[in-house]
Amino acid sequence: MLSTTKESGSSFSPLQTHFLGRLNRLLRLRAEQSRQLNEDGLLLIDRSIYATYCDAVDLGVADEAQKLLHRSAAPAVGVSAE
Repeated sequence: MLSTTKESGSSFSPLQTHFLGRLNRLLRLRAEQSRQLNEDGLLLIDRSIYATYCDAVDLGVADEAQKLLHRSAAPAVGVSAE
């Protein structure tokens, strides 16, 4: 689950928490539903992930957003594109 404290010890703002939670949810959705979605559906989720990541960066939580992205990318390494 998503941590609610920064490494420096201070808490995330509600807005930062909202966008990190949204990013986490979108990444889970893509991982869980990727086989059921067509190309357009995957494109929409990917664009949503990117937009939410950009929002997180703008809010100053780029490091945490990148950690979420890296964690979600690890299982997809063995997937072949046919």
